[in-house]
Amino acid sequence: MSDRRRGRRRRIPYVRSAVLVVDGRSHIVALQDLGPEGAFLATRVVVKPQHGLVLKLVLPRSGHEVSLPCELVWRNASFDATIGRRAGVAVRFKNLTEEVLRRTEEFATQGFLPAPDPTPSEHFEYRTVTFPDLDMDELNRLGRDGWRLVSTLPSPSGFQLVLMRRL
Repeated sequence: MSDRRRGRRRRIPYVRSAVLVVDGRSHIVALQDLGPEGAFLATRVVVKPQHGLVLKLVLPRSGHEVSLPCELVWRNASFDATIGRRAGVAVRFKNLTEEVLRRTEEFATQGFLPAPDPTPSEHFEYRTVTFPDLDMDELNRLGRDGWRLVSTLPSPSGFQLVLMRRL
C-alpha cells in the first residue's frame, strides 16, 4: 500500500462526486484528483486491499458515465492537519479502455475545456407569449428577430404562442 504514483493527476477545483463500489456496496465519495493511473477519493469508508473496487463517475470532457475497476493503493483514515491531507483513499485503475485512458490523459494534462457537444448551433431559446388576438405586425417583428413559431396553445385570454430561436 505504499506505492507512489508515477503519472500526472489533475486536481478537481470543485466538489465532484462519484460512486465507489466496495464489494457490491455503493458509497458516494468526493473525487479530489484524477489521472490515467488512478484517483484520490475523499471518504471515510473503510477500504481494505482485498476488497473489490469499482469507481463510477462521469468522465470529464466526455460526459458519459463509466465504471472503472480499481485497487487500493493507500488510505488515510482521518484528516491530517499538519500536512492538510484529507481522509480518503488513493486508487489505481485496472484495465481501462483506450477511450477512457485517452480522456483521462487529456484531462490530466489540459484540465477542463468546453465540450464541443452540443455545438453552439444546437442551443435553443424558447419563449411563450400570450395574445388576445392575432397581430400580424407583432408576429413579423418577432420573425425578424430570429424567432420561429413552434406551437400554439389555447389560453383563457386568447392564445399562447410558443416561439423558438437558435442562439
